[in-house]
Amino acid sequence: MPYFDVQAADFRAIYPDVLGLLDEVPQGRFLREPVRIVGADRDVLGVVLLLAESMPVTLLRFTYVYCLGVDRHYFSALLRHSISGDQAFSDFIQANYLNQWSVVRFAEAFDMPLRKFNILFQDMYGMTAKRWLLEQRLQHARGLLLSTPMRVLDIALECGFSNHAHFTDSFRRRFHCNPRQFRLRAANKPCTDYR
Repeated sequence: MPYFDVQAADFRAIYPDVLGLLDEVPQGRFLREPVRIVGADRDVLGVVLLLAESMPVTLLRFTYVYCLGVDRHYFSALLRHSISGDQAFSDFIQANYLNQWSVVRFAEAFDMPLRKFNILFQDMYGMTAKRWLLEQRLQHARGLLLSTPMRVLDIALECGFSNHAHFTDSFRRRFHCNPRQFRLRAANKPCTDYR
């Protein structure tokens, strides 16, 4: 059974597209179910699997519109509940995640104890701040390796890593090769240096 991890930021991305399909703002408190099972026929599941391979935002939009068709009241309330978090917090994280800041520095920017910051971050993004920041920085670096001729050191610094060694080690753990190897493989060039 396929599994797709969706965060509050993903819901914010599709909200403008589905706003016209939502119920009016419900009265009273919304109680989110831990799991909500929605039936779908094979054709719908086939589309979901095709979209999952290449278009995650379109996958979420398609799936959410389908779920609204099944239970408009519940999924309208769920979407509103999911995006109701602190927008200033999310905007700040998105604007600064490539800075060479530690999680402590992010917490200090919000004048928040580290523990409280981590709890808020976990609630909004579904993972720890440290893990999310590392993943976002590595994905950005991966994109730069594929689309620019920038030196690996320059990419490391632009993506919030304090030095080349930390970047290379983190990249190798995540993508199972160093940045230079990754770039060569993407360009279909033989790689002879495995340092």
